[in-house]
Amino acid sequence: MKILAVDDDPEFLALFENTLSNLGYSNVTYVASAAEALAKISNVQSPFECFILDIQMPDMNGIELCQAIRATPQHANTPIVMNTVMTDRGHIDQAFAAGATDYLTKPIDEIEINARLGVMHTLVLERIQLKRAL
Repeated sequence: MKILAVDDDPEFLALFENTLSNLGYSNVTYVASAAEALAKISNVQSPFECFILDIQMPDMNGIELCQAIRATPQHANTPIVMNTVMTDRGHIDQAFAAGATDYLTKPIDEIEINARLGVMHTLVLERIQLKRAL
């Protein structure tokens, strides 16, 4: 599964990269800002199949990035997982209203990430099979 992970904290990104690598996710692009994410999305040859977004980022936050991703036709239904320290109901509601598919909280839990990304991977595979059947 081709993943784009976005977080402005370089220490977290390094830890997250190690965790995802240990879980077998090798096709992951890591960027530190929403602007970098949007540039990667617009310049990539084959589209990303999943996004993992931090909420608290400068300039454009993860909820705004989620909305921008959802506004692109090729990613209208791509799984988007929010990954953040924000656990209050307001942020969770805003994330889902913006189009998030799922929500993870920091600090990262390897078992939870593996389970949730497994569900996202199943979603991606089912969508591919559905396109082939049509």
